[in-house]
Formats: sequence, C-alpha cells, structure tokens
Amino acid sequence: MEKADFLMFTVINSTPFRSKKLDVFMFALSQLGEGWVIFLLMTAVHYGFGITGLWYAQSVASILAAGVVCQIIKKYFPKSRPACVLPNVNVVGKRLTHGSFPSGHTATAFGLAVIFSYHWGGLTHLFFILAGLIGLTRVYIGAHFPFDVLWGAVAGLSVTSVILAFLLAAPGLGIHNPLTIVFSLIVTIAFALPLFGGYTFAKMYDRLKGKVLRVKEAVNRLRKTV
Repeated sequence: MEKADFLMFTVINSTPFRSKKLDVFMFALSQLGEGWVIFLLMTAVHYGFGITGLWYAQSVASILAAGVVCQIIKKYFPKSRPACVLPNVNVVGKRLTHGSFPSGHTATAFGLAVIFSYHWGGLTHLFFILAGLIGLTRVYIGAHFPFDVLWGAVAGLSVTSVILAFLLAAPGLGIHNPLTIVFSLIVTIAFALPLFGGYTFAKMYDRLKGKVLRVKEAVNRLRKTV
C-alpha cells in the first residue's frame, strides 16, 4: 500500500503539466481548505452579502471539529511529509516536515461540502468536486500523500455527518440549543488537548501567528515567480 501511495504521489506531484502559473493556481485553491481562510470568506459572504441562515454556524462547527479531529490523529499517528521521505519532491510554499496524516485541508473541504450540500442540494456535485480538487492540490504542492488526502476526506465527512445528524435530531430529542452544545464540546477539546501536550496559551498563540506568517511568506514567494 505504501508503494502505491508513493507511486500515485509521484504521478500527481511530477505531472508534466506543471508550470509557474499552475503552481500559483493550485496553491491558491489549496488555501480554500485552510480553516481561517475559508472562515474569513464565509464571514464575508454571511455578513457582507446577507446570505444568512444556520449554514454559517454549522460550517464553523464543521471547520473546528474537523481541525480538532485531525490534530488528534496527527498527534497519535505521526507521519513525515513527502519531502522528508521521497527525493525530488516539487514543493510549493513552505517545505513541511511532519504531520502529514491526515490532510486537515481536505477534511475541512469535505466537511463543508456536507454542510453546503444540505443547504444547497442542487449544487452537491459542485461542492464535492471542489473538495476533491482541494485534496488534489495538497498532493500537487507536495504537502501530502494521496492516502493522507483520502483519510482526510473520510475524517471530514464522518465528523461533519455526525454533527449534522445530531443537530437535525436534537429538536425531536428535546435538546435545546444543540449548536451551543457542539461548540462547547469542540472548544473544550481544542483547548484541553494542547495543554496536555505541554503547550501554554502563549505558545498556542505564537503557533497560530507563525502559521499566518508562513502563508504570507509563501504567497509573496509565489508572486515573485510570476
């Protein structure tokens, strides 16, 4: 299975269609799986364009839950990134070294595809095609192996489906404010896990700030190559 994973990675990552323009496009598309990026975009749509409804809160819950689940898996099932395992890997953006399994960006994308499909069923195929493309970009830019992407998709689909099922069943079970329960649980786990791992809140903030700076640096490097 590992050989198949490596082979599929090489086929996608070393495609003869690579170009600087395609690198920029794939990197930009990949960022739609970045939690804080898609959160800002959804916030702009929700408040700026007036597309209101439960989709927004449910989507935020999905992003947070998928992120927490993926971080738990990454912690207990560590896996090196492609650039540390294979030679001649084409990397777009920062050369990552660890936390390859599973793909958090893909989990976020597929989780949101579930939420969006529930609210806008006529666009279901589009949402899942876009999620699949986001997963593909993670391999193209050298951030993940194909199996990381596959299991990221499974994680996003699973956790979001459970959340959505709970939210829909809650009224019939006499549960009031189910979203509050979901958010409380996610936030509690999100803050508790890093602390158990030896992180302080200051370190958690520095880690987030560093991640934002890395994305900015990657974007600036890509602009110079165009």
